[in-house]
Amino acid sequence: MKWFYNLKRSIRIVIAVAAWLPLVIFAGVISGSIGENGENMQAWQAVVVLLLLAVGVVFTVFAVIARRRETKAERDAKSAARTPSETDKQRAAINNAIAENNARQADLRAQIKAIEDGAPAQPSARIIRGDIVFPFHTKAVGVTFGDCQTHIQKSKVGDPLLIKHKPTADYPESTDIINSRTRARVGRINSDLAWELLTAFDEGFVLDGIIADITGGGDGQNFGCNIEITGESTAE
Repeated sequence: MKWFYNLKRSIRIVIAVAAWLPLVIFAGVISGSIGENGENMQAWQAVVVLLLLAVGVVFTVFAVIARRRETKAERDAKSAARTPSETDKQRAAINNAIAENNARQADLRAQIKAIEDGAPAQPSARIIRGDIVFPFHTKAVGVTFGDCQTHIQKSKVGDPLLIKHKPTADYPESTDIINSRTRARVGRINSDLAWELLTAFDEGFVLDGIIADITGGGDGQNFGCNIEITGESTAE
């Protein structure tokens, strides 16, 4: 029946319909002689009815099969020629955004490390017989990131500070410096000193301090912040 599959769809439908016409015509011719319930049907008539029925069923089945093959071929052709779907494009965009964000985070960490490595050594806590002695001075680092420059500009010498341990996945020793008056972060403690404080006071520690000096800001220079850490916090 390959010849049938190669025909146009409209022609296949006409043939399938026409295949039932002989059965309809023959049934109409013999209907008067076989009785209402077919009790008078002769054997040869039954054989002819079955043959004509088989012809109609065969061509109908072939038409259905041909249509399914045709539909599958069209679907395969569209799939082969189709450009990436919107879902694929969105997934690619998301992956690119994640990769760019990871790259930015890596650059940020590298910049922070470069600043710390290139900066003068920061003062560490005074330790006597294993205990940290207050007060002592140090310098806020990371002041060029986030909104720290704006927050330092709004700060004043003598403003009270909270030095809070705020660990992250990459920096478990990370410790923020927060202006108690403005409730804004002005920087953080350098890593070496932060580790000393973490070792002495354990996780989640909070210390008091004050802004000892605000530096820079002229001729396009970034603002800096020197602080004095006065002891364990009494506010939290």
